Amino acid sequence: MNYNETSAYYSLLPLIITMEIIVMLFSYFAMTWTKRKISEESLSRLHESFIGIFLVEFWYWITRPLLNFFKLVKITPNGITAISIVLSFITGTVYSFGFIALAGWILVVSGSLDMLDGALARETGKVTKAGAFFDSCSDRYSDSFVFIGIALYFLSKNFSLSTGNFYITMYDYIGIIVIMTILLGTASMSYVKARGDVAGASTKRGLMQRPERIMMLTILSVLDPFIRVILVKYGQNPDMVLITVLIVMSILINISAIVRMASLFSTIKRMEN
Repeated sequence: MNYNETSAYYSLLPLIITMEIIVMLFSYFAMTWTKRKISEESLSRLHESFIGIFLVEFWYWITRPLLNFFKLVKITPNGITAISIVLSFITGTVYSFGFIALAGWILVVSGSLDMLDGALARETGKVTKAGAFFDSCSDRYSDSFVFIGIALYFLSKNFSLSTGNFYITMYDYIGIIVIMTILLGTASMSYVKARGDVAGASTKRGLMQRPERIMMLTILSVLDPFIRVILVKYGQNPDMVLITVLIVMSILINISAIVRMASLFSTIKRMEN
């Protein structure tokens, strides 16, 4: 077993341990699901999704101890949002240096915090328009930090600091273009929703929203070292799976933006008649 294969297997140890714990917790949660009441936080985020309300509720249940800790130490919802932004910046930086798996684990934490700020606001009676505005704006920055970091990864690995030479492969060029379309789609989704709110219309339509993006990117990232070993072993570009998943994400994000735009356009048009 060479160094890269050994590193890949060691990088999977945290994932294996984490998955064993999650499987046990998931089994218990599934057995008690019928006795549980869906939380207000899950209902507020409910939309057409391939994650589903069951998985959303399961993740809230897992992170409940963290939420209780925040309540105990009296961290404000805006404080959690601020921490999430900082972690997203760190995630993007780690991506840019090519530590994909490590970035994925940090993304798990920052994504979980982004889900918990709203729950904390509701449970502590600190739901405010200013807080919702801050949270919405922070999401845009968080998304940008992460995806710009991945784009910088595609760029930086083609630059030689010692010689100053720069070249770009077809895969890297495609990766950068795809990141640009992802950022376009995420910006369009948030802008369309904001304009709809101004017009008095609202929608939660769109399959690929932020929780789905985080979940897809996280799973891909934590498995990245192992995927790379397999791809290299069979003579494939090590970034092939990463770029393929980003392409799928880009397509779904932009379809979601168009679906949301069409839905709001129809609603606003009916309101005018």
